[in-house]
Amino acid sequence: MLGKFCDWLDHRTGYRKLRDALLIEHIPGGAKWRYVWGSCLAFVFLVQLITGVLLMTAYSPGDSTAWGSVYFIQYEMDFGWLIRGLHHFGSQTMVVLLGIHMLQVVIAGAHLPPREVNWWLGLCLMGVVLGLSLTGYLLPWDQKGFWATQVATNMLGNIPLVGSFLQKVIVGGPEYGNHTLTHFYALHVGILPPLMIVLIIAHLAVFRRHGVTAPPHAQGEGMFWPAQAFKDMVASMLIFGIMLGLVVFGGHSNPIETPETMEAGWYEQIAKAGRNGLGANLDAPADPESSYPPRPEWYFLFLFQLLKYFDKDHEIIGTVVIPAAVGLLLFLLPLLGIGRMRKFGHFFGVLVVVALLAGAGLLTFLAIADDSAEPIFGVGGSQKAKDLQKEFAKAKVDAQRAVKLAHARKPLKGGQIPLQGGRDLLRKDPLTKGRELFTKKCAACHNYSDDPSLELKGPFKASDLGGFATEKWIRGLLEKPADNKYFGLTELTGMKKWRRNIDEARAEWKKTEPPAVYEKKIAEQDAEFDLLSRFLADQAEPKAKRDAKLFDEGIKVFFAKKPGACSKCHHMAGGKREGGSEGPDLTDYGSQDWIRLMMMSPAHPRRHARNNFMPAFRNLEGPGADVHALEFKEANPGVPVLHLSDIDRELIIRWLTKDFRVVFGGETISGPPK
Repeated sequence: MLGKFCDWLDHRTGYRKLRDALLIEHIPGGAKWRYVWGSCLAFVFLVQLITGVLLMTAYSPGDSTAWGSVYFIQYEMDFGWLIRGLHHFGSQTMVVLLGIHMLQVVIAGAHLPPREVNWWLGLCLMGVVLGLSLTGYLLPWDQKGFWATQVATNMLGNIPLVGSFLQKVIVGGPEYGNHTLTHFYALHVGILPPLMIVLIIAHLAVFRRHGVTAPPHAQGEGMFWPAQAFKDMVASMLIFGIMLGLVVFGGHSNPIETPETMEAGWYEQIAKAGRNGLGANLDAPADPESSYPPRPEWYFLFLFQLLKYFDKDHEIIGTVVIPAAVGLLLFLLPLLGIGRMRKFGHFFGVLVVVALLAGAGLLTFLAIADDSAEPIFGVGGSQKAKDLQKEFAKAKVDAQRAVKLAHARKPLKGGQIPLQGGRDLLRKDPLTKGRELFTKKCAACHNYSDDPSLELKGPFKASDLGGFATEKWIRGLLEKPADNKYFGLTELTGMKKWRRNIDEARAEWKKTEPPAVYEKKIAEQDAEFDLLSRFLADQAEPKAKRDAKLFDEGIKVFFAKKPGACSKCHHMAGGKREGGSEGPDLTDYGSQDWIRLMMMSPAHPRRHARNNFMPAFRNLEGPGADVHALEFKEANPGVPVLHLSDIDRELIIRWLTKDFRVVFGGETISGPPK
């Protein structure tokens, strides 16, 4: 019955002729392992097509949606990490296989007449593969792809006469943005894959016309089916296994280590293994306002390295002249083997391809070594490379932070990306942006010694805010207010005088009191300072979380009727200052509200009043901002006013108070303070 069905189907469709055309091929000398590379390339391209279509079902090509959709694929979609990982490493595998296949072709002499057209078709296929790699690189819309693509398109702009036009067409305008992404997506999905398929069909048709290039004295004859097909299948499966191994064991992505992800069931652990670091890397969302060390993917590093040997006036040599000359040389290789020149053409072809692959490999090594903080075979290890590695390390931290923020923002299961795009996760993140804003706006006067990686150099003119308003910070202030960490660099004298009075009183006790009484008084006073430190540090907590018993004990010491009491200079919780020099009101000391008023109006009566030396940081842009600024200046003559947007101010405040929730118009999006 099966035979009758096949006969019926062949009568209606003629499928047996198609089957014979594809599988029945004579191979002089029999099947060989060295013939597998072309089939392996076709197999990996098929994997790329399948995984690419699957990725299209979840990908959204927009500058505000692309990163978020790739995040969803990598971390939230079942087996998205596997699909994306295979697609990512498949593109790199194709580049490697292209080099091997090209070398195998010239060694066999398969580029020589009458097979020169097939060689030229192969060169076209190589160009399309590199084009697919380049256009796909940008689609995640992350920092690495965004900045590396600018390097590549800037090289395109160096082509004489048409370069700037081509660059503008591909980029979609004068700047990189949504049109750039949609143009690259159209090329990657709608133009290059169909062109690749047409070229593969033409390549196979021309190949079948002339057959396998066998050695001159090959003995015997074999068939493609089943002997060569079996070898091709084994090689393809081996390559697929290598790709799968890179996806599973490469550890390239940023893990999300939360109790939720760690305690998930076995299916969840496998289906969403991207959360455990499996699959392809996803960098931080692309942000044109940020800085990033641009580096292309490894298979384009040789071109990047080549540019280093030409100054700006001669850049065209590295970007246009040399690549064009290499392309022309590869195109002419078959023509050098016409007639009696065949042996020379064969030898020269092998020499050229080996030299090109070796040269590309050497330039790639030099590019990697130049960027290495430690010398590799005597290359690299420069200070510039060390600084570059610090930038890479910062970029990795930003990428990890962006992924964790996207995962944490979960009003619905599966995370959620802001409507403004993934870049706003970091732009409005206190841990990332608040830290950066502190170095730009506050570090001109304030140090932050709790984070040496900031590498602040001063000269400083105000307190060190590392650990500000914590129990340790306050205790140090009470002990040594004249230290440079506190008020030693400022013109504020109140706390310095207070400490001198304390020290003078202690010196008097030492003279007049028995040792046991003196030690007891010192211990009691230190215990009060410890209590005050805990009490004031507790004021930074939300009111519902404050220790009521500690408040009752602390407020008694604060308003104690004795020399050195805090209330001599400070307000607290509605109490009255008794007199003396004016100090800030310490109600809610160290809280976000307290810091906010200090930043916006440091000369306010509840802050430093007439003793103020700090500028006010206020929003000087937007509707009505100029009127408000003028009113503030009239009410606070002599106080400099510096611009700081409302959101930027909140980012600094939250960073100082270690409240790392993301800010959107003052609204938190990622849960309670952490």
